[in-house]
Amino acid sequence: MTPTNDLWLLQEADTALESRRGSLADAESRIGETEDLAALRERVAELLAVARVAETEQKDIELEADTLRTKIATEEAKLYGGSIKNPKELKDLQAEIDQLKRHLSSVEDRDLEALAAMDRADAEVHAAEAELAALDAAWGDEQAELTERIERLRREIVEHEALRKKHAENVAPELLQTYDRLRASHQGKGVARLDRNLCMGCRISLPVNLVNRARAGSTLTQCPNCERILIA
Repeated sequence: MTPTNDLWLLQEADTALESRRGSLADAESRIGETEDLAALRERVAELLAVARVAETEQKDIELEADTLRTKIATEEAKLYGGSIKNPKELKDLQAEIDQLKRHLSSVEDRDLEALAAMDRADAEVHAAEAELAALDAAWGDEQAELTERIERLRREIVEHEALRKKHAENVAPELLQTYDRLRASHQGKGVARLDRNLCMGCRISLPVNLVNRARAGSTLTQCPNCERILIA
């Protein structure tokens, strides 16, 4: 095998390594909870807190209404029990009962509003929890897939590193140094294929004598424009 062919195999190994290392970095960056999921968890917690407050307020109002009903029942028992004979006392008691009933009516209106607020809060909680469950399930599936992908990419990187080392051992040190320098300055591509008389690295036409020398493969031939090592 000619030195240039060894270089081509080396570049293919380097390209495969670079691709897998990039994919690995991307996959590893996506491990963990997303901002959207964290924000939704926080929103569910906030809505639960609002729902608890709404429930507490409704129970307080309901307790106030029950207390008023009990007091009204007690006062009406006095009014109609016959124990009070004085007309003025009866009139005052009736006025107090009427006032208590008006207060109760107001409290019952507040109770209806509180129940509606509690229902709205519960509905928002249920909707947000359903959304969270769906997003959490999708996230869990994605995390499992990412974990599997990371493990596979790490295995492939080890394999391609061994392959890269094998191909590099077949290249002379000074040629390898030239290749590494060109690869660093040309977006990871230190070698370019020839297509007839065209350099596929920069796509310019090359002189016939240069093309023939590159096709012979016996000496290092570089593109005069992009400097990449030419391989037939």
